[in-house]
Amino acid sequence: MRLPFTLLGAASLLTVTAYGQSIDAQKVTFDYVRLPMIPVPAGSHSYQAEVVLRYEEAVKQQKADHLSAVAEAKIKAEKDKQEYKALSLKDKALNRLLLDERKPGAAVIPTADYTAQVYDAKTLAATYVNVSGFQRAAGPTADLRITVTTDGFTLGPIAPAEVKSNTQVKLAGVSTGDGVKHLYEVSYKSPISVKVSTKDGAVLLDELIEATNTYTVGKTEAFGNPDGLAKFWAANQNAFLRQLDENSMKANMKLVADYLDSKLGQRVITRNTSIIVVSDKKVNYDEYPQAYEKALMGYKGLGDPARIADAQKQINEAIALWNKALSESNPKDKKARIDEKVTAATLYNDAEANLWLNNFDEADRLLARLKLLDISRYNTMANELGAVVQDQRVRFNANKKS
Repeated sequence: MRLPFTLLGAASLLTVTAYGQSIDAQKVTFDYVRLPMIPVPAGSHSYQAEVVLRYEEAVKQQKADHLSAVAEAKIKAEKDKQEYKALSLKDKALNRLLLDERKPGAAVIPTADYTAQVYDAKTLAATYVNVSGFQRAAGPTADLRITVTTDGFTLGPIAPAEVKSNTQVKLAGVSTGDGVKHLYEVSYKSPISVKVSTKDGAVLLDELIEATNTYTVGKTEAFGNPDGLAKFWAANQNAFLRQLDENSMKANMKLVADYLDSKLGQRVITRNTSIIVVSDKKVNYDEYPQAYEKALMGYKGLGDPARIADAQKQINEAIALWNKALSESNPKDKKARIDEKVTAATLYNDAEANLWLNNFDEADRLLARLKLLDISRYNTMANELGAVVQDQRVRFNANKKS
């Protein structure tokens, strides 16, 4: 009776032993250059990066309006004092008696609303606006002009919320059940858009990054009563919002970096996968270690342009060995040399190899055959590989002309 597979993740070591038969997923790591989603004009090697803080003037105006409101409050307070001083003792007494008007106090200074932090645009551009495979340049000589525009920290609803506490609340020694803690849920976002154009003015990309335009909810510390929450908020509102502001900007600028690299970059990506090798003490599976060696050497050459031709030759030879084995496939016969499990292993190997020769239709066909076998661990591996196939197909097709 055959033992079941043990799968430690889609790309981890997979070993099956049935009598003398062994099916081992050998871990493989290699690098390849990921093509951009948007091809750039031939000969493009440099880019100029700029970050525009579209909200900066609004922040200045908000601060100016608050200063103006403070000045008006002080002027009004001083005017009220002078008018009160000019009243006779009789009028002062009547006003106090009939209108409950007393001596004016100090100016009531209006509370300032939170103002979005104004970051250093040059630092943001230097830190986050990078494109793999291109050199940063300044001025009109750059092949690409990248403009990242941020609308700044934008507050949404600030709503009170309650959470159950694990602490028992007691009144006069009598338990009243689980207590309730009070907090604020603060909605916020920091929308960012990206525009990329050539030095001739042709626009390659002009999009709002949707993930940055979606509200995130931050939660304050929870307090045992509403008064505690109110005191905390009065003393710490600006500091709390400033931390959300900074976290949001950092997270969203990292999204920008990944977005630009995916759309335009030629990044070296490390692929972690497996090549499955079959062996048996009584049955000849010599083509599997041979194919493993050829595929391994082929994959290792994918990241070096000088080795691409030889890499493709090695991968093709591995595919030929696996295809020959698949010609004997008989999944319904447990005694067949290429039984169900060996067929599944071979289909996976074959699909991965075809992917790196840009034979996307063939890779999809092989993965479809693999899924029809309905072996759960291979379904997981097939789904992961299928996502890579689709991504590579889109990138390859986008770069055909260039």
